[in-house]
Amino acid sequence: MNSMESPSILIRAARISDAADLSKVHRASWFNAYHGILNGGALRDAVARRNSAWWRSAVEKLNAEPASIGRGSLSPDAGLRRSRLLVLEFDGRVAGYANFGTGRRSYPPHSIARWGEVFELYLAPEFQGLGFGRTLFRQVRKELKEMGHGPLIVWALEANDLATGFYLAMGGERFVRSHEIFGGIQTPTIGYRWR
Repeated sequence: MNSMESPSILIRAARISDAADLSKVHRASWFNAYHGILNGGALRDAVARRNSAWWRSAVEKLNAEPASIGRGSLSPDAGLRRSRLLVLEFDGRVAGYANFGTGRRSYPPHSIARWGEVFELYLAPEFQGLGFGRTLFRQVRKELKEMGHGPLIVWALEANDLATGFYLAMGGERFVRSHEIFGGIQTPTIGYRWR
């Protein structure tokens, strides 16, 4: 590298060729975030399911998703996809990713505003704490607004201090509680909201 060049950050749509890198980021970030929160077998199983083949299929499905989720070409959703997968590259290396789109649920107060949801936002551990998560999250919020979403929700395991601290620092407010099942065990979750 020329001494005048500096490393660059690029946020772009995921490609099928990213599958192996996405699998590595997912694996490293999950073991970093959930070790000691999820039991070992449940954590290993969750990570093992997200291998390169799974990621190739996921990106293919996103790329093949119909461009309209509405009621035809006159829909306000025409030309928009229901979900997106972005990759954050640092100096040509996949450092993280975010999957986001139309919310899976509606939340009170029930209004005409469509909820956006961040389904996943992960960085490889060596890229955490450097501002990359903030950069990726801001891009996701921008794209959700362009997709026509009003409020935003992100779910995090309550015991995941990395995630809960991050979402609070990004201006999220604790909004609703629920749980997920991992390895047959109910694990409390918190939904963070941005209006």
